[in-house]
Amino acid sequence: MLLVLASASVPGLSLPARALQISSERAADFTLQIGPVSIELAPRKVIRTLGYNGKAPGPLLRVPEGKEIAIDVHNQSDTPQLVHWHGLRTPPAQDGATEEGTPMIPVAGRSRYVFAASPAGTRWYHTHGMAQRHLNRGTYTGQFGFFYVEPKSEPGGFD
Repeated sequence: MLLVLASASVPGLSLPARALQISSERAADFTLQIGPVSIELAPRKVIRTLGYNGKAPGPLLRVPEGKEIAIDVHNQSDTPQLVHWHGLRTPPAQDGATEEGTPMIPVAGRSRYVFAASPAGTRWYHTHGMAQRHLNRGTYTGQFGFFYVEPKSEPGGFD
């Protein structure tokens, strides 16, 4: 049993403090594997980079608003990594940014992110690893994907 304290003190954002009990036996709602991918940018113009689940952009993550989800991230790259959930209300340790307190996922390591999907709307997830002078790391890679939080009031059948 893993116990994660979920609380946040961010200007303009108030999340209730509560303990989430997450069974290590619980299956993840989604799994992302960070690893090498080949992308054909134009005919016969193929680049090697990093992506999620063998592609870039990574898979669409579609979740009903308010649903508590668990996302397992496996780092199959050669550097420590993070995944940041852009525009989502997450506890600081689950935010995917070291400045918020999220630990890096070590090489060949795994991390589980757990949070309630909110607010509704089109969001995205991406690496928050620092590239520095390395043009094959961080935001220079294909480590991004879309995250759609279906609104409770009007879920629609949008694609």
